Amino acid sequence: MRATRPHVLLTVLCGVALTTACSSSVDGNAGPAPVPATQTPATTAQPSPTTRTTTAVTTTAAPAAQAAEYMGNENGSYYFTSPSGKFECAVVTAPAPVAGCHGQFPSDAPAVPTAGGSGTASANAIRVTAGKAGEFFNAGDPAFHRFDGPAKALPYGSPLRVQGFTCTVDQGSGVTCESGTGHGFTVSDSAYRLW
Repeated sequence: MRATRPHVLLTVLCGVALTTACSSSVDGNAGPAPVPATQTPATTAQPSPTTRTTTAVTTTAAPAAQAAEYMGNENGSYYFTSPSGKFECAVVTAPAPVAGCHGQFPSDAPAVPTAGGSGTASANAIRVTAGKAGEFFNAGDPAFHRFDGPAKALPYGSPLRVQGFTCTVDQGSGVTCESGTGHGFTVSDSAYRLW
């Protein structure tokens, strides 16, 4: 009987040694053996947290155009072209304030009364006044062309503010002119909007 006790004791000690070697103790509770950093068990894999870095994007508005740079020799007239050269535009303050353009209008621009009023014709101008919505019209003679020299291009996004009108040019949507009373137009060679 005594011969079997050391064998039992040895078996118990080996079992304790194996259990200790195969387990990890955290605050007294045995858990699974630690996994090397390069190996992740499929059953216990947790998604790693995603870190996002947010970079603030600041857009700087284009500076307003200096009205004096666009003034024609005729007092009260301010002329500009679109950078593409497709539109010639002006803000004319006398005798009645108006902002408008001549240019390559969309094919679906409406037919309008002729300048003489005896029928209809294709529009050759677009305008907005302080008290009326934007409209296409037939001017007969160019109403927004600078005759005393070349008009300066208005840079994209740079507003020209004159006598209650604001005109801008956007590379995508075209020329927009709006009155201080909220009427206006946007026109390009492919689309337009009147309000």
